Formats: sequence, C-alpha cells, structure tokens
Amino acid sequence: MLPGSDLIISTFDGRPEVPPKVWAVPLHVASRLASHHREQWAAETISRDPSADDHAVADAKRSIDRLNATRVALIGEIDSWVEQVIRPSRWAPLHTETIGSVIDRLAIAWVRWRRFSETGHLGLRDVDAPLALQQFTELTEAFDTLVLDIHEGRRRVPHWRTLKSYREPR
Repeated sequence: MLPGSDLIISTFDGRPEVPPKVWAVPLHVASRLASHHREQWAAETISRDPSADDHAVADAKRSIDRLNATRVALIGEIDSWVEQVIRPSRWAPLHTETIGSVIDRLAIAWVRWRRFSETGHLGLRDVDAPLALQQFTELTEAFDTLVLDIHEGRRRVPHWRTLKSYREPR
C-alpha cells in the first residue's frame, strides 16, 4: 500500500509523522521535492525580476536547470520504489501519471499555496491564496482516491522513464 497524502504532506515542512519503514523512500523523497520547489520558486523570482542584472538572471536559470535535473531523479526514485512495492492488476485501467509525478505535483501545489498565503507576497491578489488552497486540496483528494484505486485493483500507474536530459552540453 502507498502512503496517503496526509503523511506525504507532513514531510513537506519537516514535521513527518512516524511512518512505517516501508514508506521511508517515498516520504524522504517527497520532503526533498518540496525543498527543491521552494528553491526553484526563489530562483524563478530572481530570473523574472526586471531589476536583476544579467549575471544574476543567468545564475538563476542555471540553478533552475540543476534543480530540474535533481527533481527528475527524485521522481524516478519514487517511481522505482513503486515498481518494487506495488503489484498492479494487468487489467486495471491505466492512470495518466506515475506516483512520483503526482507527488511532485503535490509538492508544487503545497509550495504555491504556502507562498501565496504569505502576507503581501509580491502583491498577489487576495483570491490567489484561497484558489491555491482549493487546487492543493483537490489534488490531495485525487491522490488519495488514486492510492485507494491502486490498492483495490481499479487503477494502475505507468512505468515511465524520463526522456528529457538535463545534462550539461559538451
């Protein structure tokens, strides 16, 4: 069985509940994904700052590429773990994303909601935080439904490998 959204989310701000040992990989990686998305948010803020000099923007863009490379590897870690732990029904309909991709989206949605909830964050409208919370909540509900569907044999996830490379050009 896969961990539920509540346990995954508890890792995002460093306050994980005590999980069963079998979930150590996805929970540790989920925590790292949230950390990466916080770093990427900061780098993207710099890269979009009209007053930032060209060197700062270039450094931020390189940082974003490094973070994306690590992010892809982290998603792969979760997906490899899922392949080892979950035995899906061959006959169940295929879900469109891997578990690693969905956990990544949970981390992104959580970071977005937290950033928009900060008072006065970049002059964002008051409607942004509630909308971000709604999107985050809907995603957690969808994740929990997916986990239940996988467990009960009503859904299976793809075994994908990322094809995009973030390697430095030679």
